[in-house]
Amino acid sequence: MNDDKTEKPRVLLVDDDPDVLIELSEGLASLGLPVLTAETPVAAIDLVQRNEQLQVVVTDLQMPRIDGIELLQKLTMLRQKRPLATIIITGHASLDRAVGALRLNAVDFLQKPVLPEEVAHSIRRALALVEDSQKAAAAVANGNGGGDAVPAKPVNRPNYLKALVAARADRDAIFQSGLFSDPAWDMLLDLAVAEASGRPISVTSLCIASGAPTTTALRRIDELKEAGLLDRRPDPMDRRRIIVELTDLGRSRMEAFVKRQAERLGLPLD
Repeated sequence: MNDDKTEKPRVLLVDDDPDVLIELSEGLASLGLPVLTAETPVAAIDLVQRNEQLQVVVTDLQMPRIDGIELLQKLTMLRQKRPLATIIITGHASLDRAVGALRLNAVDFLQKPVLPEEVAHSIRRALALVEDSQKAAAAVANGNGGGDAVPAKPVNRPNYLKALVAARADRDAIFQSGLFSDPAWDMLLDLAVAEASGRPISVTSLCIASGAPTTTALRRIDELKEAGLLDRRPDPMDRRRIIVELTDLGRSRMEAFVKRQAERLGLPLD
């Protein structure tokens, strides 16, 4: 029989949708990542209290009574000596909630629908970060950590950009979408997310993501190209498909914007 410690799951999955719990837990188990599951934040807190080996919490944001951010706050108080790394999964992302999650040890921010493989990748990264943190703490305890202050943990750039993109959904819901009909800025944000994620984006996809009529979106693409902020090129894998990407000028200006906003929020970017 294997050592009990190696058999106990180190990951807790929290979602009020039982179908999501079953799908993700079975998928993760098949990928070598067994998890404990909880359908409510109250059940999650109980499991954390009874399972010291837990290192990562994967939680939905939208839950009744106690939402994901409140759950993370409570878990932070419970596990001050051995903080849990957290991964957010939500279908209703917003900038405020993303920033709140990132400040509470969240290492990733995933939007539904999400595949078990995507969650597994984030979990393995989170476990590695926990192990690195424990080694650093041990070094400090043994007098090998030096006297320097520990810098703030960098925020994952693609996830930060996704949070900025998600903020426009909140903007449209609060202010009414007709007030912000020009898609140019949304297109630049989408291109920045695609580039940071290593994912090419086509003219068609960019038009759809902008939420504007196709003719309007195409006209804005032409105008942004004339301004030197983006360019188009044939997809080498399919010459019928046109890829849109930021130019050096567009990239440098988006980088300046992203850094300035992160500095305002006190969030270092990786």
